[in-house]
Amino acid sequence: METASIIIVLIWFSGFVIGMIAVRHRAGVGQGRIKILGRDGFGFLWFWRMYFALMFWPVTLVIWLANGRPEPRIVFNERAEERRRSMQSN
Repeated sequence: METASIIIVLIWFSGFVIGMIAVRHRAGVGQGRIKILGRDGFGFLWFWRMYFALMFWPVTLVIWLANGRPEPRIVFNERAEERRRSMQSN
C-alpha cells in the first residue's frame, strides 16, 4: 500500500514538472524566471491559471486533447509568434 502511494505521488509530481515545462514552452516563455508584476510582467491571472491547470494536470491534459491540441491563446515572444503564424498559414 505504501509503495503504491509513493508511485502515485511520483507520477503526479513528474506530471506537474513536465506540464510546467510544456505550458511555459507553448507560451514562448522559456525556462528562466517569470516576471509577474510590472510593465512587462505576465500578471497574476496568467500565473493563477497556469498554477491551477498544473495542479489538476490530468484534467487539463484530457481537455486539451479533446479540443484537438489547440495552440496557446497568449504569445509572449517573437519565436512563439512566428510559430503561431506558421501554424495558421498551414
